[in-house]
Amino acid sequence: MLPSRVMYKGKIFETIGLIKLNNGSFLILKNDSEILNLDLTKVDGLSLDLKFEVKEPTKVEIIFIDYIMASLKNAIKNGKYKDKQELITDINSINRYINTHGELLANIKELDFKNNIVDKNILQLLTYFDEVMNDTPLDLENVTSFEIEGKGYIKFKDENGKVRILDDNADNRNFKQQFQSRQNESLEFQTDDGKKNTLEIAEDIAKFQKKEVALESTVLNNSFPNNWVNESVDANQVLGNEKEKIFYNNDDDQILTISKKDNQLSLKEVEQTKAENTDEGSKIIYPSYDEVMVTKLLAKGKKTLNIDAFLNSYLSYLTDEQIDYMISNYKLTDYQITMLNEQKAANIQKEDKSKKTLEKPKMLVLKKEKAAFIDTLLLSFIVGLVWGIYLTFLIFLILS
Repeated sequence: MLPSRVMYKGKIFETIGLIKLNNGSFLILKNDSEILNLDLTKVDGLSLDLKFEVKEPTKVEIIFIDYIMASLKNAIKNGKYKDKQELITDINSINRYINTHGELLANIKELDFKNNIVDKNILQLLTYFDEVMNDTPLDLENVTSFEIEGKGYIKFKDENGKVRILDDNADNRNFKQQFQSRQNESLEFQTDDGKKNTLEIAEDIAKFQKKEVALESTVLNNSFPNNWVNESVDANQVLGNEKEKIFYNNDDDQILTISKKDNQLSLKEVEQTKAENTDEGSKIIYPSYDEVMVTKLLAKGKKTLNIDAFLNSYLSYLTDEQIDYMISNYKLTDYQITMLNEQKAANIQKEDKSKKTLEKPKMLVLKKEKAAFIDTLLLSFIVGLVWGIYLTFLIFLILS
């Protein structure tokens, strides 16, 4: 049981939360003017009935908790919390988030008691913490956007598979940016379940931010007797909103609208934009190929790896083992599988040719490639171009 109040440096603080890491455990304390953390091993004279062993925090954990406290202080300064209860709820959510993200705690554990390495890489660690605390999944597979007569809409499927349409005319951001922004505003939308996060954000937006366009069962032959034409659409499978000219064909997951030509009404399909097509012109930039690092990236990136960008950067360098691993462990399109198999065949041809020519010493090649990799990665950290892609690489870099 945690103390409700603590005397610290001659001041009385109220306990408003606890953050538990691999080793360290920290009370979060607040009075009218300050908020701070207190290592539980520094709490004397109290009988704490806890379900875990109180241990000394490691250096990397102290840096992490300092990062958390800086974030909380900044949020308080900016007026994020209306009352103490909102702050308590957020701290509880932070603790739950940390302890349900195994990769974060595992990476921190890798640096336990390696203080000399931690001291030399504090900037990289803070960058990593900043990214991982905001890098929660969104599964936007069932969300699209479309336009009809210059008006924008968002389509999503709720937990029951029902199609919902939201009016999106009041926002100039694409739907992916809107969902990401809403996710960053609340830890409620930052679980490990990307589908759950997306559904709850969509429901929240529908309830508080956007007008929903009602879709009703529509018999098109009754709505447009005698003059609608579209032989490929089963009218009985179409829901619609005649006022907005929006119709949904359940058979083919199509958005349709009314088109009039030669005094005849017909239904035409409306193009839908998916999440991966919203970021026009943006490309993920990977560092130079390094066999060990790419192998580790493949092992850790099953949920987050952008396959197309990855293959665009590394396809011609992949080993047979890496190719086999991707085919066995990743969800790939037929085209991606074909590309990988063709590369594997090319590797065999390359190996046959190499037997007929004198190779340069392998160690020299590997050393050069690794140096190029390190230079590229450090440069990318400095200029801040592609933070997200290095989350998986960071711990490997620090420990190398």
